[in-house]
Amino acid sequence: MENIRIYEEDGYIHFIMRPEDLMRLRYSTESKTPFADFMDRWLTQMKTQVRENTMDGYRYAFEKHIKPFFTARGTTLATARPMDFQDFVNLKFDQGLSPTSIVKFHSIMHKCLKYAVALQIIPTNPSDNVMLPKRTRFRGQVYDRTQINIFLAAALQSPAEAAFVLAATYGLRRSECAGLRWCAVDFRARSMVINHTAVLSSGRVIYADSVKTKSSYRTLPLSDSLRRYLTDLRRRQNANRKKYGKAYCQSDYVCCREDGSPLRPDYISREFERVCRRACLPRIRFHDLRHSVATILLQQGFSLKQIQDWLGHSDISTTANVYAHVPYVEKVSIAKSATPIIGN
Repeated sequence: MENIRIYEEDGYIHFIMRPEDLMRLRYSTESKTPFADFMDRWLTQMKTQVRENTMDGYRYAFEKHIKPFFTARGTTLATARPMDFQDFVNLKFDQGLSPTSIVKFHSIMHKCLKYAVALQIIPTNPSDNVMLPKRTRFRGQVYDRTQINIFLAAALQSPAEAAFVLAATYGLRRSECAGLRWCAVDFRARSMVINHTAVLSSGRVIYADSVKTKSSYRTLPLSDSLRRYLTDLRRRQNANRKKYGKAYCQSDYVCCREDGSPLRPDYISREFERVCRRACLPRIRFHDLRHSVATILLQQGFSLKQIQDWLGHSDISTTANVYAHVPYVEKVSIAKSATPIIGN
């Protein structure tokens, strides 16, 4: 601070100092904390804010990528500069990480530093204005109606049959299929409530009365066909309950094995691949059944808003950008219906 110039003019005391000295005055004493240490503590606090599997992703990004980089640099909250985060992004891109992963890593760091600003430890967020690699928009593959019917026929008698029916007809997420309980199915009211999920976390299955977003919590009406299917499924499970006796697992989960034990989400995905191979269908992901349902609903004339509410998206842009695919054959039909060019 020895370069501060002080002078009096018009009855006022004026201070002139270098920008970096001025910034230093605005930092709290806690700003000397290493960035990696602060982020470690922040992640511990975030356990109360995000789901456990989300926290696993945060921790992996921190331990594997973020912590080694900034610890090696000796970066503190006070010394962190935008170029540090730009260097991090550039390095990860050079190492071959996908733009999606890099953007996620940056988002986690940005949230952490935003918290530091909120606590008035630092005046500004040094991870602002970083140039991130451009992500290519993901386009999932979909099954048409005929392929869906072929898939469901091949799925009969599979241990994961119920999950496949729910995903292929109602577009439920894997976590929602695995987490659906009979107590959430009301046969009299002809409805089911999506309010409980099963997600993987470090190899364990976490069951919780929570869903992906606030919009994911929803009540869906039971169609006549789904009501009949669930009624028959419950009859079969009751028969298995008598068959296994005390060995039967009293779990209340709709998607379960013959002995009543709930299906793990990862098992559902593996079994899905086996069923698709048996049916000689194109290879897609289990989550693409959700894409397929959205596409079929769009083809049937339902609006994006209606599809958004049905699928439980928090943002209609998700519905429009990710799930609402218009097959090429329909584009051909649109082209034929277009106004003809004058003179032809």
